[in-house]
Amino acid sequence: MKFFKFPIVPVLSGFIIGILTQNFFNLTINFILIGLFFSTIGFAVAYFLNAKKKFQSYFFEVFVLVLSLISGLFSTYLHREINLSTHFYNFLSEKNIVQGIVSEKLKSTVYYDKFILKTSSVNEQNCSGKFIFYVPKKAEKVIEVGNKIKLFQTPKILQNSFNPHQFDYSKYLQNQNVFHEVKLKETDKLEVSTDFNFYHYINLIKSKLLKSYPIDSFKSDNYNLLMALLFGEKTELSKELSNNYTQAGIIHILAISGLHIALIYGIVLWLTKPLQRLKKGKVYIFLISLSVLWFYAVLAGFSASIVRAAVMFSIIAFAKILNRQSNIYNSLALSAMFLLLYNPNYLFDVGFQLSFAAVLSIVVFQPFVRKYSYSKYYVVRETKSLLLISLVAQIGVLPLTLYYFGQFPLLFLVANLIAIPLSSIILVLGLALIPFNFLLPKVAVYLSIFVNMLIDWMNNFTAWIVQFEIFIIKNIAFHEVLVVLMYVIISCLIYFVYHPKIKNLSPILVAVLLFQMGYFFLNSNEKSNDEFVVFNVMKHNLFVETKNNLAVFFFFFIKNSKQTIESYTRGKFVKNYRVEPVKNVYAFKKKILCIDSLGVYNSNQKPEVVVLTQSPKINLKRLIATIKPQQIIADGSNFKSYIKLWKTTCEQEKIPFHATAEKGFYRLN
Repeated sequence: MKFFKFPIVPVLSGFIIGILTQNFFNLTINFILIGLFFSTIGFAVAYFLNAKKKFQSYFFEVFVLVLSLISGLFSTYLHREINLSTHFYNFLSEKNIVQGIVSEKLKSTVYYDKFILKTSSVNEQNCSGKFIFYVPKKAEKVIEVGNKIKLFQTPKILQNSFNPHQFDYSKYLQNQNVFHEVKLKETDKLEVSTDFNFYHYINLIKSKLLKSYPIDSFKSDNYNLLMALLFGEKTELSKELSNNYTQAGIIHILAISGLHIALIYGIVLWLTKPLQRLKKGKVYIFLISLSVLWFYAVLAGFSASIVRAAVMFSIIAFAKILNRQSNIYNSLALSAMFLLLYNPNYLFDVGFQLSFAAVLSIVVFQPFVRKYSYSKYYVVRETKSLLLISLVAQIGVLPLTLYYFGQFPLLFLVANLIAIPLSSIILVLGLALIPFNFLLPKVAVYLSIFVNMLIDWMNNFTAWIVQFEIFIIKNIAFHEVLVVLMYVIISCLIYFVYHPKIKNLSPILVAVLLFQMGYFFLNSNEKSNDEFVVFNVMKHNLFVETKNNLAVFFFFFIKNSKQTIESYTRGKFVKNYRVEPVKNVYAFKKKILCIDSLGVYNSNQKPEVVVLTQSPKINLKRLIATIKPQQIIADGSNFKSYIKLWKTTCEQEKIPFHATAEKGFYRLN
């Protein structure tokens, strides 16, 4: 394969390397600009000499990669909004008045509603940037997307991951250019007003569409699932329902993606078929298709997956005008390039990665699917095709699934065989409800009852699949290195599919061996890293002592700790663990004294580390003078007022103080 057989692919590869490099090393703008200057000159010279055939072509190709790499560095720096002089962080003082527009509503917690505020001014100075803010559910203010907000609190920098090997929500937000947060209290002043902006009108249209559905015809969970399926509105989707779809391996149908866009594009082509008779019929069809696809993309939240799909089908639609068959690899690469130019941080979006991995896998294995799905019977052919497409898509996303979710549903083929056709029917009928809601409300009611029944069937089927827990492999330990090595195996497998010779089995065997060696090394490395960890669990305590790949967890009450324990054991490659009640004294490289709510301790003990848990009523100054510890730890079970007092005391006594609620988990190794 020649380097430029798929011209967009090498440019995209260099651009992605640039994004990863900038994300890892955080290079300065001066260094990037110097690199951009010399790479541009080098590219221009190489292009000129190559055109005159005075230069080897591969030198020109190298300069293309270098320029695209530097462009990736530059784009990443520019899109990291906190690097800009206009970012609101540069205008903050001791007391601040922050104004902005609510650009997005996030999934609520038990006690708070969460929003993204796109700032417009701080202390009456124009600025840019955005932050997340929490509003207590007990607050009287009703906030909607598009509202103008005035806050009187100072945004604080987001804390990093609070527990080891757990999903780092702050890092996820940082990839969305959100670096700060404001957590309001019920008594905090907040001004909310209506502002007629882009977000307001989009939210208004979306709200009218959502409210137009005959809600009484749907069960609450079914309605929320339909809204997730149609518009990507998953904020109200129950955790139980979401977990069922995840464990069954069909959560992808609730993410707006290529399936949705393909159906909508197909419907538009069918409806506009009579326009083909007109002189400029193809142009009209293209413009209508483009308008419908991108309007739907905006309504669905403009997520990475739907933008990818919209871009791809826009390219396909444009190719139809030119009567040219669009190269699928270039289409896929161009859509990725478009997204990453718009926002390089999309590269770290799980949905983006899964979506592209699935589509690329389907494209690569297409000859295999076409060959083995052939049948003269339509039902058999379509069933085989659906099974094979589900299989090859799962192959493409398998490394990412294992890494991000730590589980693998063995019944995904059965689940997808039913869920994909059924969800497609629900999607089409759900979209058909929109005109019926406004034109024929009575028909819409009967259609809604039928759609509700279909959703019931899909939910019941998913719950039935999940019952077979033996077929769901959970708590799988995986690492970034293993992701790369597994994709090496898949690449070798693809090569063998296209070149089925005995000698081509060797690369597969070598790749499998490298994977096993990588797993063994990572496992052995974690086994040798013994540690004692004080977790940050709100209102509760949780400790762990890991020795020789055996983890012993200590807690008074397990509530809210199950996910933390599973994440830790998976990240540490721990296969065996047990639980015990919290002890007062631990001997782990350093002597550790735990003082609970009773506040009782032996003054003759001389521990190096003291852990305060369950808000003990003690005189910390006297304790420090008596037992002379080297460090004081306060876990997440303590009152905030106590933590504040202890912190002040430790500062006075010049003793290191670590509050997990502020700094995250404490590790001793």
